[in-house]
Amino acid sequence: MSLEFGDAGMGKNNVDPSLCWCLAHINGATLQLLYPRSCSAFIVLLHILGRLSHTERGCEWLQRRNTIAGVLSSFIFRIDLYNMCMVDLQYVGDPTALREMLEHLRDSKCISVDLESDSYHHYAEKIALLQISDGEDIFILDPFGLELSQVAPLLRDKSTEKVFHDIDYDGRMLLTFLGVKPEPVFDTMVAARILGKEKVGLADLLSEYFDIQLDKGFQKADWSRRPLGREMLEYAAMDVAYLGSLRDRLAADIAAAGRTGWAKEEFERLLANLEPLPPKKATFTRVKGARDLSPRQLAVLQTLLEWREARAESMDVPTFKVIGTERLLHIAEKQPRGRRNLEALHILSERQAARFGNEINRAVEKGMKIPDSKLPSFPKPVHQKRDFTAEKILKEFKKARDRKAEELGLDPGFLLPNAVLKALAREKPADLKEMRNSGLLKAWQFEVMGDTLADCLQGRPRQG
Repeated sequence: MSLEFGDAGMGKNNVDPSLCWCLAHINGATLQLLYPRSCSAFIVLLHILGRLSHTERGCEWLQRRNTIAGVLSSFIFRIDLYNMCMVDLQYVGDPTALREMLEHLRDSKCISVDLESDSYHHYAEKIALLQISDGEDIFILDPFGLELSQVAPLLRDKSTEKVFHDIDYDGRMLLTFLGVKPEPVFDTMVAARILGKEKVGLADLLSEYFDIQLDKGFQKADWSRRPLGREMLEYAAMDVAYLGSLRDRLAADIAAAGRTGWAKEEFERLLANLEPLPPKKATFTRVKGARDLSPRQLAVLQTLLEWREARAESMDVPTFKVIGTERLLHIAEKQPRGRRNLEALHILSERQAARFGNEINRAVEKGMKIPDSKLPSFPKPVHQKRDFTAEKILKEFKKARDRKAEELGLDPGFLLPNAVLKALAREKPADLKEMRNSGLLKAWQFEVMGDTLADCLQGRPRQG
C-alpha cells in the first residue's frame, strides 16, 4: 500500500484551506478522500482502513495481514504536495477566480465537464454547480456567484474537446441556460455502448478501468444550498476527476476495434439532436392511465394538473412534492363534489387534505363546469393499413440484426433499434442506394448492416 498526501487548500480559490487530499493505492485499487488538516496521519489511516473494509479488494488485502503491525508495516508514505497523481480542486465562486480559471484553460486541448442541477428540490430547473477539469486541476464553479455565460466561449471552442458522461441532460441544460452546444464532444457512455459494454454507468466504467469505487450518495442532494459541505464537494469533483483518463482508455479500445468512425458519427449526431429543455406544461396526454378516462374525467384531470403546476411553482418545489400524479388520476375518476366527499375517498393523506383540500375542490368544480362541446380528448390514433409483407421482412431484419450484434458484441438495440428496422421494412428500398438515401440508417450502420438488410429484402437472408 502507498499513501499520497496533497494540500487542497493552497491558493486563494481553493475550496477550504483547512483540508488536505489523500490518495491510497491498495491492491490495485485507489481510494480518494478529503480530511481536515488537523487530523494526524494515524487518524487518516484509521479512516482508510474503515473504507477498505467496505471494498472487496480492501478486505482481501486486510485478510492477508492479521495484525495491526502487519498493516502498518505495509505502508510506504510518500509526501508530495503536488505529485503528478494529485488533482488541485479549486472552488470558483467570484469573477476574479473565474477569469483565472478561463486563462488557465485557454489552451487546453481537452476538458471534462459535468454539472449538478436542483430539479429534485425546486420547481424551475437550473444549474447549481458546474465542474470542469483539464486532467490536472478540477474547478468547481458556483453559478450563484458568477456570470456563467463567460464560460460559453470555452465550451464553444472547437479546438477544445469536451468530455461528458451522457451529454443528453447536461447538454440540454447548457444549451438552455448558456445558449451553447459544447462542440466537439466525447461521450464516455456512448463510447462504452460502441464497445458493447453491458454496464455503461460512470461508476461501472471507473470500476472496470481503474478499480475506483464512485460514491453516488449525493445524487438527490440539494445542490442549490450553500455552503456546500466537504463531502458534497468531493462528490462533485470525482465526477470529472477521472473522466479524461476514462476517455483516453475508451478511445484506445474503440480504435483497436476499428470503430473510431462510428464514435465520430455518434458524437456529431448527439450535438445535432441536442435541444433546449422544453417549457413546463401540464397536460393529461402524458399521464399513464389517462386513456381510460371519459372526456369529463379528462377535463377534471386537466384542471387538477394545472392547479398542481401553479401550486408547485408558487411553493418552489417539483410537482411530485405537492401531490402525486396517481392521486390526481384517482380524484379525476371519482369526481368528488365537496370537501367531505373528497376526504371520504381517502385518496389524499390527512396533511394533503388539510392543506390542499379546498383548492382541489375548486379545481374539480372547474373541470365539471366545462361545456360538453369543449371537453378534451386524446388525438385519434393514425391507423396504418396492415402490411403483411413488411411484417415478414421485419422478422428477417431482426434475425439478421441479432446475429450481427452477437458477432460484433453489441447490444442489438444499439446496432439497429427496432423502430428503424420497422420503418425500413415498410419502406422496402429497392436497392442499397435507396436504402442509404432513406436517411434511416447512420453511415456506420449502413456500412455494417447494409448488404445483410438488402439480402433480407431480396429474400436471401444471410446466415453469418
